[in-house]
Amino acid sequence: MNKVMIHSVLFFSIMFLSGCADLFQGKVAMDADPDGTGSLKDVFRQEEEISKLSTPTQFYVSDGYSPSAIRLTWNGVTGAASYMIECAVMEPIIDGGGNITYEVPGNEDFEVLENFVYDTGYTHRVLTNPQRTSPEYQNKYYYRIIAENVGEKYDSSDPTAALSGTLFAPPSNVRASLGTSTTQITLQWEKVNGASSYTIYRSDYATGTSPYYMDSVYGNQMWYTNTVSEDEQGKEYYYSVYAINDSGNTSVVSNLAMGYALVTGAPDTPENVRLADNSGRGHATNQITIEWDASSEADYYAVYRYSSQDSSLTRLTENTTDTFWVDSKQLRPGLYYYYLVQSIAEDTVNSKVLKSQFSTDDVEGYILSPPSTVSAIKSSGGSVSIIWYPAIGTETEQSRYSYKVYADNNLAGTFTAEVASGVLPVTGSDGYIHADNVDPYTFYKVATVNTLTSAESSQSSVVSPAPAAAVILDATKAANLSGETANSSGVYPVKITWKKPSSETPAAYHVYRSTSPDSGFRKITDDPIDASAEIDGVFSFVDPNETAKVGKLYYYRVLSLNMLGQGSYFSDTRTGYGALTYEQYMLEFNKTVKSSHKKLTLMHKSNDMDKLGSETATGAISGNLNYTAKVQGVGARITMHYSNYADFYIENDSANGVYFSVTGDTNTTANMSANGSMDGTMVCTGMYPGKVYYDGVEIKGGSAGGGLYVIEPAGFLQGSVSWTVGER
Repeated sequence: MNKVMIHSVLFFSIMFLSGCADLFQGKVAMDADPDGTGSLKDVFRQEEEISKLSTPTQFYVSDGYSPSAIRLTWNGVTGAASYMIECAVMEPIIDGGGNITYEVPGNEDFEVLENFVYDTGYTHRVLTNPQRTSPEYQNKYYYRIIAENVGEKYDSSDPTAALSGTLFAPPSNVRASLGTSTTQITLQWEKVNGASSYTIYRSDYATGTSPYYMDSVYGNQMWYTNTVSEDEQGKEYYYSVYAINDSGNTSVVSNLAMGYALVTGAPDTPENVRLADNSGRGHATNQITIEWDASSEADYYAVYRYSSQDSSLTRLTENTTDTFWVDSKQLRPGLYYYYLVQSIAEDTVNSKVLKSQFSTDDVEGYILSPPSTVSAIKSSGGSVSIIWYPAIGTETEQSRYSYKVYADNNLAGTFTAEVASGVLPVTGSDGYIHADNVDPYTFYKVATVNTLTSAESSQSSVVSPAPAAAVILDATKAANLSGETANSSGVYPVKITWKKPSSETPAAYHVYRSTSPDSGFRKITDDPIDASAEIDGVFSFVDPNETAKVGKLYYYRVLSLNMLGQGSYFSDTRTGYGALTYEQYMLEFNKTVKSSHKKLTLMHKSNDMDKLGSETATGAISGNLNYTAKVQGVGARITMHYSNYADFYIENDSANGVYFSVTGDTNTTANMSANGSMDGTMVCTGMYPGKVYYDGVEIKGGSAGGGLYVIEPAGFLQGSVSWTVGER
């Protein structure tokens, strides 16, 4: 072969083989990184325009908007396709003095209310059939919003700060005057949050049926006066009130309030209505006795009652000639009861029943009640502390109480095991009474004892200590989980494993996940992992994580639950991430190769003969790439040898370690027709350890034009992907 032909072949081969080397470079501009350091953002700038979605702003939760629903609105987030709504329902905590407080919810209190909300507003339908007595009117509802884009695999936003809202409650404690005037009946009620006006209705029937509209008043007025005619004197009427807010929504109806105007000739009002000695102030568990002075004008008496929960009057007796009454009608612990007495005389001449004004002082009583707020806390030594607020009563009355703690290992048990008795009503700095160092049981209840009468209340609601933290074993990292399927981003699930705590056996567990090691954990188990799911002493949960992204670390914790579904103690945190499909593995590995090619100079020279020679490129983190291009026979050969070469950190954070570190060869050999093959093996360490084999890639016309890459992620069998994957 003459010199001209040799020169032509050499020129032709180098030209095409240099183009083959550019196969791994893609279309990245050569001047993008003049100082030679690399960044994943430089390699795939478009992919990284949005990495993590921003937290929604202008978050608003309605307070007193609707009797059945709570409205949420927020500003849209750039890149978000949908939103997740989380809710925590916080019930009122009532101490012994009747004061109401609410706990601030923790991460473990939030549940997913709705996934894939595509609007920037949502209406939470709390009640489908709202009633005046619905307990939901006492609750606070806390909400958080998370922006998501499952299709683009953006990281979900951090949740918004939790905001609370309430339902639009009906007017409460509606009371009407009871014979205090002959010309009018005065109605009163408590202010409703969010009310702009109130409408008043009156019925002639004790059931409240066939009510008719009386009037409306502004929202700053919580009273109404009904002027009555002479014909209406002495008649009992039943009033109800509705609240209306600025949105035009109307509350459910209030309680019925009986009222009447006094008629001329009515008997005297009963006087000195009182509790009988040692009765009605926590002295007994099932009855309250009231007394009053006799009235010479009364033929008999009527006794009425209402409670701290419901101001509607209940008539306890149609008539009695006695001057006392023993009330044992469906008395409930934890409520204050109020008693009113009315004198009644019969006008036989005019065939009328004349009723006096009700007694002026509402007599308060209550039955002996257990504490309303009880908690169980397990100490590090294994013993248990039971804490509670004092049972209802004044401070003086509460000082006469002592308490007993009962236990059982069966939720449906008899609770006869007395693990603490004679506990004095001394509150600690936290406001709770403590029974410390009680024997460990699964369940506890507390009863109140009146030391004057030795009466013992019913037992409190059951409590159970939150179990100790589980021992988390592992969250897998790029592991081969047989039978599992990768998500649409080419990421396989993560398997979390744990053991029960050494000292006890929780009833169940929930698993939580976050993209931060210290905050933002969200529950990912729809249902608790039951204790029966233990296999050879180990529990496991596979997190499919449809939004998992390549190169992203995830953090996992496990929460132990008792049989009441309660938990307080999380396990330690473990980091995990899913393995990659063969194709996705090649794409991620190739980012480091492309980045390394940017640092070479010979392969990018405009004069093809200048591409011959050798040079070395240094990794931004470690290692180097040695490039050599030379004539071989009637063709050319380019060798690229990598030694512990790394350009990128995981999530661009050195604390997380190296993303891909590669060692090995990617070589190309071609003949004078610019056809040939590639050879070499690359060993990868870092986030996704494994191997990539080049021996199956064909060179046609100076470029990759056929064959397969063989991919062998650690723990997987070899798999192959098309040569076209390297073209991306």
